[in-house]
Amino acid sequence: MSRNVPISDAGVETDCLIVGAGPAGASLACFLVNYGVKVMLISEAPGTTATPRAHLLNMAGLECMRDLDLEDECLRLGNRGDCLNSIRWCYSMSGVEYGRIHAWGAGPAKSGEVADLSPCASLDLPQSSLEPILIRYATTHGVICLFNTSFQDLEQDSGGCLTSVINKATGQKFKIRSRYLFGCDGARSPVAAKIDLSYNVQPSGGVAYNILFNADLADIMRHQTGHLHWIMQPDTGLEHGIAPVLRMVRPWDKWMLVVFPKPGVDIKTFGSDAKATGQVEDLMRATIGKDEIPFEVLDISSWRVNETVAECYSKGNVFCLGDAVHRHPPVFGLGSNTCIQDAYNLGWKVAMVIKGQASPALLETYNVERQPVGQDLVKWSNELLRNHATVWRAIGMFEEDKEKRIKANKELSEASEAGKRRRQELFDAMERHRGEGDSLGMMMNQWYKSSAVYLDDEGPLGPFTGNFLTQVRVSTYPGFRLPHAWLSRGKGVPSKEISTVDLAGKNAFCLFTGHGGEPWTEAAKSVGSKLGIPINAFAIGFGLDYADKYRDWTKKREVDEDGCVFVRPDRYVAWRARRMSSTSCEEKLEHVLRSILCL
Repeated sequence: MSRNVPISDAGVETDCLIVGAGPAGASLACFLVNYGVKVMLISEAPGTTATPRAHLLNMAGLECMRDLDLEDECLRLGNRGDCLNSIRWCYSMSGVEYGRIHAWGAGPAKSGEVADLSPCASLDLPQSSLEPILIRYATTHGVICLFNTSFQDLEQDSGGCLTSVINKATGQKFKIRSRYLFGCDGARSPVAAKIDLSYNVQPSGGVAYNILFNADLADIMRHQTGHLHWIMQPDTGLEHGIAPVLRMVRPWDKWMLVVFPKPGVDIKTFGSDAKATGQVEDLMRATIGKDEIPFEVLDISSWRVNETVAECYSKGNVFCLGDAVHRHPPVFGLGSNTCIQDAYNLGWKVAMVIKGQASPALLETYNVERQPVGQDLVKWSNELLRNHATVWRAIGMFEEDKEKRIKANKELSEASEAGKRRRQELFDAMERHRGEGDSLGMMMNQWYKSSAVYLDDEGPLGPFTGNFLTQVRVSTYPGFRLPHAWLSRGKGVPSKEISTVDLAGKNAFCLFTGHGGEPWTEAAKSVGSKLGIPINAFAIGFGLDYADKYRDWTKKREVDEDGCVFVRPDRYVAWRARRMSSTSCEEKLEHVLRSILCL
C-alpha cells in the first residue's frame, strides 16, 4: 500500500526535528520549546513506552525536571523511602539474606551529604511514568508530536536538514525541513547510522532478559525492604545465570526480574509450550521463595549488555543524544539521567544559535562537554557490573558443580578458618561495591572543559583527593555544577527558602554577587540588554535580595563578597570574578559572554 503513496513535499518545516520520544528526545523537546523555537518530534513507536525500563531519577536529573516545574508531578508518581534505600543479596525474596548496602543517598553516612548537595533527592520513577510527563508538557507547550512515524532518510545541505519520514499507520511519506536534526532514537539509532558515527565498541557482555510480573509481596517486604535484590541459589543448576536481580517497579506488587542466562538459553521462547511455561513458573517461584504466592507474567523482553560509546556525538547539523551515543548496563541507574542531561546541555545552545544570539561554533561544545561524560559512564557501569562477580564468588556461586557451591556457601556460617576467610571476602566485596549505591560523585562530578567555559582568569584546577565515584567535588571553578545553598528572600525577614539552583536556569544566564557587587548587577542588566540575552542577577547577603540562610553560599562561593559567579542556562558555572574588577564590570562581563557564545 505504501508503495503507491507519493512522497509529499508539502513544505513541512520546523526549527528542530527530534527523532525518538524516550527520555532524551522528550526532555530535549521540553527544553527547546521553552526557548520559543519550533519543535517537531517523531517516534516510530505507537506511543510512550508501556514497560518500566529505566527507573532511577537521581538528583541531577530531577534538578532538570525542577527547571520545567515538573518535580512535583514526578514526586507524585514516583517512590522513595524503604523501596529505594538499599541493594541486597539473598537466596530468595523470602529466604536468607547474605548482605546489603545502602543505596541512592540513604543511610547515615550519605543522607546529610545528599541534602547538602542538591534541593532534590533520588526518586524511583519508571520510564513508563516519566515519558508521559514529558510528552504531555511538550505537546501542551507547542511541540508537534507524531507517533507511528518512522525516520527513513536524511540529506544535509546549506539550509540544514531534509528528513524523509513515513507514517506507519497511513503509509504516507513526507519530508520535513529543519535547521537541526536530533537522533534520540536509542541503541540501534538509524540517525546515528545515517551520519556514520564512529563508536568505541568493547565485546558484548551477552544478552539479558527483563521479566515484568505482578506479585503481591507486601507481607514479605515488611522486613526485606530494598530496591534491587540479587538472587543467588548455589543449590540449583544455574540455567538462568548465576545471579538474576529483582527490581521493585511498584511497592510491593509489581516487579522486574533481570536474568543473565547461560549462552544459548533464550528466555523469550519460554511460554511457547507447556515445558517452557513451566520453566518460567519455576524461576518465578524460586525467586519469590513461597509457592503459595500467585504471580502474573506481563512481559518478557531482551537487551544486550553493551560497552559502547560514540567517539563524536554530531556531524554537521545532526546531533545524537542518549542511548544513540552511550550504551551500557544499568548499574548506576544513570541511563535516563544522562540522556536528560545531554538534552539540558544541548538545548540552550541550539536555541541561542537559532535566535542569532550565539555563533554556530557554540554547538561544537556539546560534543566536547558531553562525550567524556558518556565515556566515563560506559566504562564505570561495566566495571561495576564486573565487580559484582567478587560478591558472587564470596557467596560460592563460581564453584564448578552444585555440591561444591553448597559447601562453599555453608562456610559463611561456620566457625572455622575457611568460614572466617569467606566472611571477610564477602565483607570486603560488599564494601568495594558501595560505589554503586553511594555513587554521588558519578551523578554530580561532571566538569566541563570547552570554549563555553571562560578560564582565562583562573589558575590550574587542583587535584581531587576524594573518591570520584562516591564523593562530590563542590566548587564554583568554571565548568563545575553550580553549588546548592538554601536562601531566603527579603531584607532580613525569613521567607520560604529557595535554592541557588532554582534562581539559576529558567532559560537565562544568571549572576550571583554580594555586598559591594552592585556594579556586577548593573553590568548584567546592561550587557543583557545590549546583546539581547536574558541575564538574571541576584545579590546574596544580609539585607540584600536574598539572605544566605545557613551561610552555605558563603562557604561554597569561593569568591569575595564583591566578586561574582556567572552561571550558564544549564546551571554550570561559566566564569567567576574573585573580587570587584579593576576595570569596567560591563566591559569585562560582555567580553566573557561573547567568548562563551563564540561571538
